[in-house]
Amino acid sequence: MKKIAFWVLSFLITLSFAVFQRMTGPTYPVKGGAVDGTGISGYRLPRSCTTGGDDCRVRVNYKGPLQGRVEWRRYRTTDAVQVSPLEFKDGLLFFLLPSQPPAGKLEYRVFVEHPSGERELSPGPVVTRFKGPVPAWALTPHIIFIFLFMFFSVRIAFTALVEQTPLKHAVVINLAFLLLGGFLFGPLVQYYAFGQAWTGFPFGYDLTDNKTLLMLLAWLPALWSVLKDRPARRRVLLAFAVTAAVYLVPHSMFGSELDYASNQVVTGGK
Repeated sequence: MKKIAFWVLSFLITLSFAVFQRMTGPTYPVKGGAVDGTGISGYRLPRSCTTGGDDCRVRVNYKGPLQGRVEWRRYRTTDAVQVSPLEFKDGLLFFLLPSQPPAGKLEYRVFVEHPSGERELSPGPVVTRFKGPVPAWALTPHIIFIFLFMFFSVRIAFTALVEQTPLKHAVVINLAFLLLGGFLFGPLVQYYAFGQAWTGFPFGYDLTDNKTLLMLLAWLPALWSVLKDRPARRRVLLAFAVTAAVYLVPHSMFGSELDYASNQVVTGGK
């Protein structure tokens, strides 16, 4: 019964980490509910879009007389700010942001005009990044293996805390999940999205890639200990502590970004 409880708790902890990473990252859309006095019942401002797709749509749900506009330009450029009106259809104000090349970014602000006055829905400039379409055969296993890696990491940590001796096969399987998710399918996803497979150390400053590398370096000593039948409890707990710290850092920070001046994809952008 205790083991089942640990598996369930491990799953819930892993799910919490995944939700935290998703909702705190720079690609999570800006969302809002009702805006008093305007008839707006909700809005969504995208911060991650697909090149050539229709997912980069500013959306405002409302009832009543309302008009609006979007002020936008390419990110980190001296372009003049463009002003585009929000279009209306079926109780929805919307605007499809102009598509950009993979890793290209736009910054924009959204304003609505109501008889009671003008309101800005955006919390200052919103930055959205474009990515190339990623096939499901690459993205799905990447997500699954990375989730399983964190799931097993939590469960192994419980074993180290309660039973003292981590199971050898569990640590081996966990490293396999990390290698498959972070070093095989992860680079494939990034290649399709931004045209570069690895932009972490020593080639760049991509925080996601560098976090993956850090977790590998943290778990290798634990793997060596269990394979050599050496005391591994402290190394396993240290590896989990590093993993948990990594998962507390929002996803996609300092990722790939198109430098419009040189037309080159660089890393280190927010």
